[in-house]
Amino acid sequence: MDKNCEMTPCGRVGYAYVPVQIMNELYSPEVGLEKGTVFPELWIPMPEYSPMAN
Repeated sequence: MDKNCEMTPCGRVGYAYVPVQIMNELYSPEVGLEKGTVFPELWIPMPEYSPMAN
């Protein structure tokens, strides 16, 4: 990172927002491998995520 950039308009590029998540349930390891996540709240079927994926 350029040290001369700290006091100029390019010093900050954004802020992160991470909402608090409560872990309710988990998929089994087998189902998690199939779906790509063990967290049901994060799983979105591909056609719903991207209609162009079909």
